[in-house]
Amino acid sequence: MPLVALLLVYALTQAARNGLADVYARPATNFLQDKRDADDVLTDAERQVIISNLGKALKLAPGNPVTLTELGRVHRIKLEIEDLDTAEVERHGNAALDYYQQAARLRPAWPWGWRAMARVRYELYEDDSAAYHEALVLATQFGPWENSVQREVAELGVDTWESLNPAAKLAVASMIERGLLRQPAAIEDIMDFDEYWQAVCFDTTLDIAASQSSVATNRFPRLHQRCAAFATAQAQELT
Repeated sequence: MPLVALLLVYALTQAARNGLADVYARPATNFLQDKRDADDVLTDAERQVIISNLGKALKLAPGNPVTLTELGRVHRIKLEIEDLDTAEVERHGNAALDYYQQAARLRPAWPWGWRAMARVRYELYEDDSAAYHEALVLATQFGPWENSVQREVAELGVDTWESLNPAAKLAVASMIERGLLRQPAAIEDIMDFDEYWQAVCFDTTLDIAASQSSVATNRFPRLHQRCAAFATAQAQELT
């Protein structure tokens, strides 16, 4: 058979496999999203069906980052259940990370994948790990103006501030700064604790609250202004 014909057969075969993979993956993905939109808890039986369908899709079309991400998502959702024991948390957390990492190798500039990895490592209490810090930094780098990424990085970052390295702190502060412009109410809601403002505003590595800091006023104008207001309010409480 001529090479051109072989390539055509191969292309048609791959197209057929990809199409069949979509038959398994799309209903599972849509059902998962519908459950999330309705704020319904995914049952174990539903979870197993989704994992089975996505697994079949992945066998038919290996290396599909969307399918890998959805598999990671199924395991990440399981972490939201409050009564999981330590073994279950580790099992589902590590499974989610494995799928997310495979997906990240295929589309490394997708910010929602890094956001999800940061969330999973947070749930696994790995907030002092370099991998957690890297996930926050890369989510910020690749999705600086994505609203959901801003909120997640801000929420995770301020809650683990003391564990962060300087690069991660800078990333979190940058997302808070952008969020104060793009979605101020959401950021104020996330930062609705004095200890969060205290930690971010008076961190010596960033020096955001310093009145004479040109770096702070140029890089974080809104955050600098908000920190100044916080400092004033704190001073008034002491008088």
